[in-house]
Amino acid sequence: MIPYEHTAGVGWARFFAWVGLVLGAASLIVAFTVPLAAEFGRVAGVAFFGGFAVWFALMGAQRFRDAEQPRSWVATTGLVLGVTTFAIMAYAMVALIVAFETGVVLPMAPNWIAGTPGPGVFVPSVDV
Repeated sequence: MIPYEHTAGVGWARFFAWVGLVLGAASLIVAFTVPLAAEFGRVAGVAFFGGFAVWFALMGAQRFRDAEQPRSWVATTGLVLGVTTFAIMAYAMVALIVAFETGVVLPMAPNWIAGTPGPGVFVPSVDV
C-alpha cells in the first residue's frame, strides 16, 4: 500500500478531484442511460460506481486541505455528483423492491425496467 505522504500535495489533490468529477459525471450518466433491466445487481453496481466518485472527491478535498489550499470546485462537484447518483440508485432499489413485492410501480426512469416484459413483471435473467 502506498503511504499517505507519497500521495500528498496539490498535484495529487487535483488528480483525485478530477477523477472524482469524471466518475461522478459518468455514474450519473450511466444511471439514466444504461438499461438496468430491473436487476438489483446492476442498480448496486451503479451505486458502487457513484461511491467511488465520492471517495475520490473526498481524497482530493483532504489533500487540498492538508496543502492549505482552498477547496477545489472540481472536488465539490464530483462529491455532489457521486452523492446524487448514490441517492438516485437508492431510490431505484426501493422502487424496484416495492414493484417486485407489492406490484405497485413507483415513478422510475424507463431504463430501470428496460429489458423486462412489462412494468411490475420480473423475469430472472438466469439461463436455464
